[in-house]
Amino acid sequence: MRHVSIFALVLSVLAGSVLGLAQDTPVPEGNRADLREAPPRPGPGDVEERARVLLAAIVADDPARAMDFFLPREAFRAIKGIADPDGLYDRIVRLYERDIHALHAQVPADAELVRFEFSRRRGWVGLREESNRLPYWAQRHNTIVYRSGGEERSFEVRTMIAWDGRWYITHLSEFR
Repeated sequence: MRHVSIFALVLSVLAGSVLGLAQDTPVPEGNRADLREAPPRPGPGDVEERARVLLAAIVADDPARAMDFFLPREAFRAIKGIADPDGLYDRIVRLYERDIHALHAQVPADAELVRFEFSRRRGWVGLREESNRLPYWAQRHNTIVYRSGGEERSFEVRTMIAWDGRWYITHLSEFR
């Protein structure tokens, strides 16, 4: 029994080293590398409330207010199997901020959230797809519907991924 525990400890340390994960970045059950089939897709959770905050950040032209809706750096580091995940992360954060500024020019100041709509374009992204070393659920081409001047309007939330059962944006518009 003791040999099994020592073996498990050595294996977990090696896996963390091979994956390049910080020891304080636990991998959630739904994102484990050893999953051979997709776990159940997470529900919406608090997406509606974070969409409301994102819309307010767009109206205020303040991207920092919407960072809770963006995938955290530690999760991105854990997921991506590339040489410089921080460099790519910094790039997609800049794109997110740019998109918020661009939407500020389009979304009226009186905009109020009506709803967040998940699209039917979803799928399980497995190991080594999109340069990943951990799998996740992805949602693409989602919509934030808002009301302004008595009429409904919308804009797209291009890509979201689930980490630890919570949905995060990785691309607000098309990745360029």
